[in-house]
Amino acid sequence: MKLWHIAVTAALLGFGTLALAAEIRIETAELDGRLVDNIDLPFVGDPAVLGEWRSVDFVAEPGDFVPGAKRFGGELYLGGFNFFHGGAMGVLPNAPASAPWFRWTKGVVTHRGDKTASRYLIKELKGATYMFFEWKSGDYTIRHRAPEYYVLKKVK
Repeated sequence: MKLWHIAVTAALLGFGTLALAAEIRIETAELDGRLVDNIDLPFVGDPAVLGEWRSVDFVAEPGDFVPGAKRFGGELYLGGFNFFHGGAMGVLPNAPASAPWFRWTKGVVTHRGDKTASRYLIKELKGATYMFFEWKSGDYTIRHRAPEYYVLKKVK
């Protein structure tokens, strides 16, 4: 498992400024065949993340994203996120004002139900602000695959 963390960190660092997310150590354990991340992380504010973010693509690696050229062939499952002061979040479209199972701290979004801690990177590309968000679905927790990435664009 430690090797996987090193590989993910190296891959993230290779994509520009993901050093921010790599600063937070996410410990992962296997419990009854499922991967479980430590979600007990200290809160650190991140003014850059505050606001509304809409999903625009889903890619295997952040470097696969090309602004304006959607690679994912279907409808995106995640509509987006609202990030509020103090770590609170909303999920679009179903719970835009409050999704208490999600919390954020600088560089990471945690999910209380799934017990996942997903890194995010904010990057400016072609005049727009994008977030690359690790999607830790059942492919990660049950199948033990490396997470893929939602690409979200900052709306406001």
